[in-house]
Amino acid sequence: MPKNENFGIGVLGVGHYIPSIKISNDEIERKTGMPAATIVEKTGIRSRYIAKETEAASQMSVFAASVAINMAQVLPEQLGQVICCSFSGDYVYPAMACKVQNLLGAKKAGAFDVMANCTGFQVGLNVLSDRMYCDPSVKYGLVIGTALQSRYIQWDKPELAMYFGDGAGAAVLGKVPAGYGILANEIFTNGKVYDAVRLRGGGSSFPMRPDNIQQGLQYYEMDGMEVWKQVVQFQPKVIRQVLAKIGKTTDDVDFFIFHQANLRLIEYLMAKMKQPLSKTYTNMEMYGNTADASLAIALSEAVRGGLVKRDHLVVISGVGAGFTFGATAVRWY
Repeated sequence: MPKNENFGIGVLGVGHYIPSIKISNDEIERKTGMPAATIVEKTGIRSRYIAKETEAASQMSVFAASVAINMAQVLPEQLGQVICCSFSGDYVYPAMACKVQNLLGAKKAGAFDVMANCTGFQVGLNVLSDRMYCDPSVKYGLVIGTALQSRYIQWDKPELAMYFGDGAGAAVLGKVPAGYGILANEIFTNGKVYDAVRLRGGGSSFPMRPDNIQQGLQYYEMDGMEVWKQVVQFQPKVIRQVLAKIGKTTDDVDFFIFHQANLRLIEYLMAKMKQPLSKTYTNMEMYGNTADASLAIALSEAVRGGLVKRDHLVVISGVGAGFTFGATAVRWY
């Protein structure tokens, strides 16, 4: 149940931004030799979009946030908190949220980053809603999920090039009537597979030096089979756990928003939970895997497309490298 019986914390506005450079499967085939038809067969992905060289993750974040703020009909200076969820921010530090706060003109908002990889946006919703329940003086807050990962991909490697794209999505949270909004959150982590998906270069264990620049540490590394094993084993578990907190089951859910990593995974998950595909929305066909932005973009498009309606019980669930699994249950207002 909500942490305050007098009000709930719900989503008042959503927005997203997709960069302009389209990379088709045909182009991936030319670069990697992976047949375009095979990419669709394996992943459901047909294209992805990447940022221009002049674009920064903070800019993409501001574009998405501005749309969400406009939909919520609030002013930037009314925001009490700005949380950016990304592992591809402008710098290693400081937090990208600080730059976004300034660019938006949200001068009264505290700002910090959250890194939970591809479930970052869901974790950000968790953190912000908890903050707002605990401190009612924070009337409005902003969560942004952003991925500018095209600069960390070796585009001649099919196991990476076929998946990833760039983008940003955002949500403004505020007070809603009691019984609506975010009802429960759940996070589960299996740190035993910490190294299955990683970007080592630039971390304190692998600082980039002139003598190691040729080792490829600045690029993504991924064990795709391990990802599949983790998702099918633990994502249904974390969804059941969050629903148990509010006395519900998957049959009670009206709509699911999943991290958009692989269409075949989502098909498998829905079948495993005995739920029809009509109860979810997918967009990786167009955008590929947009990491931290994925859940936020999918939520924005589903809400704006009228697929999520008032009184719907919605589950937002993702999985991020590490591996961290998350699920949030929302009664839509």
